[in-house]
Amino acid sequence: MRPCPQPVASRGTGLVELMVGIVIALSAIVGAYRVLIASETTRRVAQSDAEAQQAAQFALARLAFDAANAGAGIVSAAALLDACPVTADVAAMTRPVSVLVTDGGAPDAPDSLVVRYAIGGAIAFPVYLAAPAPSGASFLLRTTSGIAPGDHLIATDRRGACAHTTVTATSSPAPGLLDVGHDIVAIDLPAGAAVVNLGPSPRVVATRFDVVGAVLRTTDVAGGDAPNPLASNIVNLKLQYGLDTDGDGVLDTWTPAVAGAVGDWSTAAVARAGAATLGRIKALRVGIVVRGEYAERNAAQPYDWVLFDCDAADKRLCPGRLAGTIPARTTAGHRYRTYETVIPLRNLLWNRA
Repeated sequence: MRPCPQPVASRGTGLVELMVGIVIALSAIVGAYRVLIASETTRRVAQSDAEAQQAAQFALARLAFDAANAGAGIVSAAALLDACPVTADVAAMTRPVSVLVTDGGAPDAPDSLVVRYAIGGAIAFPVYLAAPAPSGASFLLRTTSGIAPGDHLIATDRRGACAHTTVTATSSPAPGLLDVGHDIVAIDLPAGAAVVNLGPSPRVVATRFDVVGAVLRTTDVAGGDAPNPLASNIVNLKLQYGLDTDGDGVLDTWTPAVAGAVGDWSTAAVARAGAATLGRIKALRVGIVVRGEYAERNAAQPYDWVLFDCDAADKRLCPGRLAGTIPARTTAGHRYRTYETVIPLRNLLWNRA
């Protein structure tokens, strides 16, 4: 007969084992939490960068579209409009100014830009009067077509008097001639005076780009509209003229819209500049500083930005180089990026009369 088996002694979990298990579990939780924080930070950084890049691309694309069309319908008549008077109101301007930059006054102060161009229906060059046209009289033009009711015209006596007007009616009194009725202009035009057709009035463009409160805005200066928000989180906009300094048709240097080593390119100087001087402007250089949409906790730190840099060891040799710092109290945890582009002014390059 077999003896009965002895009972196996058993014991429960002690306090030491329990504490060890709790420590291991807490360590795993802390590790998972750190991984979660790191992944969330990476996601927010990537999202912030993507949104900043998207805002920058949209802003630069819109600026490039308008600036690339600058001077259409105006540059071809630059010699005739050169004698037109200087006006402070861009909407009333008759001079052949295609782009007009206003400097912000400091590297961290945004610049503004006015772009002017027209979209004519058929005639891209001036048309001349076949007979004198006293104030209030219709224009008898040496053409048979290309001007229609609703077109916006600039009339010039070619001696310094210029005026805007809109076509109201047209008729052909004789072969090769077109009689154009229009809104009354306050100048008398002699035979041989010229008319520049800017195309249908709603398509005459004079747009101002500026930055207010980290928002890039557009303003239809020609239409007298209120500013329209275009892109948010644009904290700085800097613009510079690309100049041909020696007249060989090649861009030589860059300058902000101020008086400097290469001449006076301030807003007032460009507004009154002659056609030959305006023809030296070959391109625009645009730089923007963009802010990410979302702020990060405990990430406020200063941001040093540089625009229009070059490879020279001595950065003073970089034409138009700009640099600045956004203080930590201003960044508020946002991330910042800089973007640049160069916009050739095609009409000034190709369509000068």
